[in-house]
Amino acid sequence: MRTAILIAVCFLAFCLLNGCEEEPVKNNVEEGKPVKKKAKPKQSLIEYAKPKPKEKRPKNPITDENVEQRLLEYGKKNPETIVKIYTSKGLIKARLYKDTPLHRANFIMMSKKGFLNGSVFTRVVMNFIAQSGGTFDEDHAAIKQNIGRYTVPAEMKKHRFHKKGAIAAARRYGENPDKRSDPYAFYFVEGTQYNKPTLDVYEREHKYVYSKQQREYYMKYPGAAHLDGQHTVFGEIISGNSVVSKITEVETDSRDWPKKDLFIDSVVVVR
Repeated sequence: MRTAILIAVCFLAFCLLNGCEEEPVKNNVEEGKPVKKKAKPKQSLIEYAKPKPKEKRPKNPITDENVEQRLLEYGKKNPETIVKIYTSKGLIKARLYKDTPLHRANFIMMSKKGFLNGSVFTRVVMNFIAQSGGTFDEDHAAIKQNIGRYTVPAEMKKHRFHKKGAIAAARRYGENPDKRSDPYAFYFVEGTQYNKPTLDVYEREHKYVYSKQQREYYMKYPGAAHLDGQHTVFGEIISGNSVVSKITEVETDSRDWPKKDLFIDSVVVVR
């Protein structure tokens, strides 16, 4: 009898000593069961009464409805046309065209607001283009949000075509019959030469007629003829075409994205 009582007392003591320890939690996710969340500590009335911070909205954003007015106004106050673009592969000096006022003003605005600083090259293809303007960090997202969501009306001109060194705006192809430009993305043209039959095919496919100047150029010098009539060309490289070639020579993945990120370090507005 005494032995039984002693065993019972020892067992009770063992349970009391080990009862506070939790059993290992099972991986309910693997078992297909919902994971039970621990109850959150109760908030005090003071904490509960604190208003949640509201998302900051741009005070006067640019939209598709006001974009022309806003960019023309900005362009009058910021008439610069020469910029220096510092990249991972070297310096590119460029001139923006006055006869594409919306795109010129937009590029100057992006440069002065610092949006292009630190942007990456998202697509590079040898003998074709080097596209940039891609950004993914919070600072660039904030700049985008403050400027607004909009597209830039097309400003295509026959004498502003995709010759080697041209700077043009990227755009969305689907649901964009007016070929409006993406305000945040652009590309440099490296290009290749074309023959007459190829240019004839592009004319039929795109319902676009090349001028005599365009035909003579493309059959003699490199460019991206099939993009004429599809994208707005708003500037050209003054010096630094060799830098674009260095960019397009890098190794890329299946999406033409450089395997090692290449950046636009900064853009300086000169005059």
